Amino acid sequence: MLHYEVIKGSKKLGDMTVLRQSSENEVKYEISSEVTFRILFSFTVNYESTSEYQYGKLIKEYTHNKLNGNSQKKSTIWFDGEKYTLDLNGSRSTIQETIQYSIATIYYQEPKDGQKVFSPQFGNYLTFKKIGDHKYEMESPDGLNVYTYVNGVCSEVRVNRDIAKFAFVMTPESLVAVKEKRIVGGGFVVD
Repeated sequence: MLHYEVIKGSKKLGDMTVLRQSSENEVKYEISSEVTFRILFSFTVNYESTSEYQYGKLIKEYTHNKLNGNSQKKSTIWFDGEKYTLDLNGSRSTIQETIQYSIATIYYQEPKDGQKVFSPQFGNYLTFKKIGDHKYEMESPDGLNVYTYVNGVCSEVRVNRDIAKFAFVMTPESLVAVKEKRIVGGGFVVD
């Protein structure tokens, strides 16, 4: 399990965990975070995501954002053997192409330049752009994120939003485990 602290300046705002469980032909991911920040009033954002891959293909993924306990964004995507159905806040659409790389996987699999990642939360693909050694930008409708990788595992995400800039920084314990290869990533993603 990967552990991250959510940091703004020198202040800790919350925590995030990313769990990957794998068996012979299946990989499951669980992401959970809670962040509390103050802009005139105090806000708490909770995020949870679960996803399941079989033979390298996304089978189902669920994401849910809450603000102060109230649902903000909810998405579910599932594969029925022929196509994906995406339910994004109650609106349904279908996707024909195979999804091999979604937001859940980016913490354990370093992308490559131009790599597309499916975001169930936005209902479309986002693209990574390499900006340095093991460092990538990804622009979303919410803003720009910069991802840094160590041994194929995401060690930091810098988040730039209109309202704030903050970072998800891997805890020292998780970073040591990654550097010592007790936690390993999937290497570079390939098409």
